[in-house]
Amino acid sequence: MSARKVPSSKRAPGATTSSSSQPDRTAVGQQPPSAQPTSAEPSTTQVQRFLAELLGTFLVVLFHGGASASLRIIAGSAQAAPSPQSIAFLALIDGFSLFMIIMIIGKISGVLINPAVTIGLATRRRFPRNEVPIYIVAQFAGAPLGAAAILPTIGRDALTIGHLGAVQLAPGVSIWQGMLVEALGAFVLVLTISATAEDPRSPSGWAAFAIGMALFAIVMLFESITGAPVNPARAFGPDLLDALLGVPVK
Repeated sequence: MSARKVPSSKRAPGATTSSSSQPDRTAVGQQPPSAQPTSAEPSTTQVQRFLAELLGTFLVVLFHGGASASLRIIAGSAQAAPSPQSIAFLALIDGFSLFMIIMIIGKISGVLINPAVTIGLATRRRFPRNEVPIYIVAQFAGAPLGAAAILPTIGRDALTIGHLGAVQLAPGVSIWQGMLVEALGAFVLVLTISATAEDPRSPSGWAAFAIGMALFAIVMLFESITGAPVNPARAFGPDLLDALLGVPVK
């Protein structure tokens, strides 16, 4: 879940580059690339990056939403308050599945798979701004596909009871509190990405694990408040499918 790397005129050992059409990172005031699993290969095309982001977001919703729907089915209610055990289960699923997704597609797209991360890194000039629309479209397209895959995988109860893993505010939590919690979670996630995947001083190869564990910690802390999607696409996918299939969206 890092920025796609932009080439420099002299490639350092272990560094990765992107397509030759991209401007020099130093010339535009960006940081030099670091050798991480989140570094995109220079030969990837825009179509490949689009498909990689679509696949990555599909998997995020499938794993994260599917795990949430499964727990609601076990509890027998979409409104059941999460127990400490279920929160730990979701945090492990979220963290380790993100680690796996980063290792699968990181070399293709940089594995942002999150509109908030995409915009955050572009704002800090660590991601090419001309590619932001392509990545965001891919992410919002992949999320509903992931939600749709939950239904045949788990069964009809995934929709009627599990709501395809849709997130919702806990009772008594205002929308403003929810927005604050999600903003804080996204900040921690982007900070971890910047410090590990984007900083050339960080230990090589550890970014994917660090980012996955950051999500683990975020879910452990915020799951009982907002459902801890910290990803607009993750929240959007199940809500869209629920609305299309006649399930009330809260």
